[in-house]
Amino acid sequence: MAKQESGFKANIGSSSLILIFIVMCLVTFGMLSLTSARSDLSLANRNADAVAEYYRADTEGEAFYRMVAGEVKAACAGAAGQEERLALLKTSLGEYLRDGVAVTEVSMARAQALHIELEPDLDGDGSVRVAKWNVIQTEDYEIDDSMPVWGGTVNSEEK
Repeated sequence: MAKQESGFKANIGSSSLILIFIVMCLVTFGMLSLTSARSDLSLANRNADAVAEYYRADTEGEAFYRMVAGEVKAACAGAAGQEERLALLKTSLGEYLRDGVAVTEVSMARAQALHIELEPDLDGDGSVRVAKWNVIQTEDYEIDDSMPVWGGTVNSEEK
């Protein structure tokens, strides 16, 4: 009788399946990485645009601050009493002066504005105090509620 060899024979099909699975995993992870990188780049670009827009508005706000500070110094140097100084400020600042406070809004992108309120010290040395310096929304934010979403309450009739 011929002796049969009983050894382990590797099938080429199983190694091919494993190789195909590994390649598909690598392609899938590569595509996910590419999509994530594109999203990160888009977010970074939007963030850079928002920061550049804020710095542009802040630069205009600083120019407004310098203009108001100069007018307050000139009013304090040109008049003796608080009423006279306020009258000089009303003529020099015009529409910017509201109730003794210099107010402006510097427009920004995406329906925003830099809101600035400056309070002049007409009694003292003519300094200017920053009362408000913040970014505000200029348009109302509308939430899209067109999708029917469960509100969290259960009607007793449906039980």
